[in-house]
This record gives sequence, C-alpha cells and structure tokens, in this order.
Amino acid sequence: MNTHDTIQPVILPGESEFAVTQPDGSQLRGYFHDSGSGPVGVFVHGFRSHCNGEKSLAFARHALGQGRSWLRFDMRGHGLSDGALEDQVVSYALADLQAVLNLTGDRKLIMLGSSMGGWMSLLAAMREPQRVIGMVLIAPAFNFVQKNFATLPAEVLATWQRDRHMYFPDAYGNEPYAVDFAIIEDALQYDVLSIPVDLDIPLHIIHGEADIVIPLSNTHEFIDNVQLDRLVLETVPDGDHRLTDHIPLITSHLDRVWQEARS
Repeated sequence: MNTHDTIQPVILPGESEFAVTQPDGSQLRGYFHDSGSGPVGVFVHGFRSHCNGEKSLAFARHALGQGRSWLRFDMRGHGLSDGALEDQVVSYALADLQAVLNLTGDRKLIMLGSSMGGWMSLLAAMREPQRVIGMVLIAPAFNFVQKNFATLPAEVLATWQRDRHMYFPDAYGNEPYAVDFAIIEDALQYDVLSIPVDLDIPLHIIHGEADIVIPLSNTHEFIDNVQLDRLVLETVPDGDHRLTDHIPLITSHLDRVWQEARS
C-alpha cells in the first residue's frame, strides 16, 4: 500500500502540481517550479519515502529561494502517486523517473537523489549523460536489492519465490512492508557496482558513518570501482541513513555542484 492517507501535501509558492500517466494507467504526481531558464534540479526520493517529506521540502524551499527551477515527485507505489509498493520493481522506478524528466524537455538536469533515489539518479545519468550535468547523492543505495534481498538464505528465497510476496521489518519500527519477489529478478540488470561508470560531471556523495540501513562501505565499494575525476565524498561521523539533521550540509554540496556544473 502507498501512504495517501498519512501524507499532508505541501505546495510551495511558485510550484505547480502535475500528473503523468504511465502506460499501465498509473498516475505519477509531483510539483514543478520553472524559473524559465537554466538547469532543472530534480529530487528523487528513496524506497518507501515520498516528495513531501522534511528533506524534500527543505531542498525545494532552498531552490526556490535561489531562483532555481526545481522538480519533485512520487514514484509509483509511493506518496500520492498511484500503485502499491509491494508491486514495484526497479524498472518501474526508473521508468517513472524518465517519464517525469521528459516534462522538462531538453533542459539540463542536476539530480539530487536520496537512498534508492541515488541509485535511480545514477542510472538516469548513465542513460542521458548529455543532459545530466551534476549530481548530489545522499546515502545512495546502489544495488540495495541485490545486497539486502538477494543475499537472504536459500530457503527464505525459495519460500519468497513460491509465495511471490514477503513481509520485511521496518528499520525504524513502523509496520512491516511487503515486497514482490519480482524485484530481485528485475534488479539484476541494474548493477552499478561491478560495471564501468564514466561520467564527466561533478558528483558529490554525502553518507553517514552511523548509517545502518545502507552502510558507508557500500559507497566505498562504488568509489573503488569507478573512475570519476570530479567525485567528492563527505562522510558524516554521527550521520544516520536519513541525514535529516544535516540538511544545511547537503544544500551546501548542492550549491557547489550547481555552480560547478554551470561554470
């Protein structure tokens, strides 16, 4: 299930609501402020998150205060968009991101991806390197499906494959959530930890050393396997996965990438 009933949507001054209909009939909902020129910043939320959260709204307010174009949206099965979380796979998330990016025409893009949204942002940049000119990733969950789900004991995987849906505990003590076994089968094609990644853009990663959801070692594994001359990693000694207490640090990196990407 998604979280329609618990989300209080916030439309900031200057933002317009939009909806994009996917081929399966699902509607993606989001908000876009267009300054009329320059690159468009895009916030990509994480797995089981949405675009009306504290971080997303803070980033949108910062962008609008700087006179920048900014876009935020909910993927299928998340937030105010259609669909059920338990039916989602990586391919759907990436298709949703691509459909929303199409709204901006041929404008250049600066991606701000959180957790799974960091993985999706990287995949989008690899697909459209001519458009994505800068990226900031918050605790990016590269290959998290392969690492978190596909490594379960064989007997658990066999039961999951037979039953198709399985419930998992929430890392923050909320209600358990269901996931379809199809997410494992689908994610194999989106490996970014053992393939060449070649992007000539400023790419900043902020990751908490106290992150127990996506360990910092995951980001180090990514960095060890790529050759990106303009990559910056900042680790946060007391930072958890959400990094909600470090929003000013993240926006400072976004400002640096925005300036470097446009110079």
